[in-house]
Amino acid sequence: AGGLAEALFQPADEEDLAAFLKAVPEEIPLTIVGVGSNLLVRDGGIPGFVVRLSAKGFGEAEVISPIRIKAGAAAPDKRVAAVALEAGIGGFHFYHGIPGAIGGALRMNAGANGVETRERVVEVRAVDRRGNALTLSNSEMGYAYRHSAAPAGLIFTS
Repeated sequence: AGGLAEALFQPADEEDLAAFLKAVPEEIPLTIVGVGSNLLVRDGGIPGFVVRLSAKGFGEAEVISPIRIKAGAAAPDKRVAAVALEAGIGGFHFYHGIPGAIGGALRMNAGANGVETRERVVEVRAVDRRGNALTLSNSEMGYAYRHSAAPAGLIFTS
């Protein structure tokens, strides 16, 4: 049946997330959740803070050039595929059938139909556990099959 979160935080934007992380002691556990497509909570709930990136603050998916899309970590994969299709940008069709959001796709190198997230990523925005915002290149993500080597404490924002 699962359990409750001890506490929930939904940041308004990347700056709000960074301020929160700076204020929360590192010994308090954080659990980052997206749309919940890969989430199973056991009885007893989740200790510490659950951080959920809202669609309002992190759900954008927008065309930024004729060949590039900027997507927030809370943007549903299916929405990113639709934005790309509408703009005539190829190569994002594989996201259409993947449940979840871009943050999870970045973390686990989601893929389908022979295409993986790592083949489409140029750069990733994230905030670390100390509240520092940073930008990682594709190579810094350390992608492998259904995996990224990005530190577990990073929270992807776009």
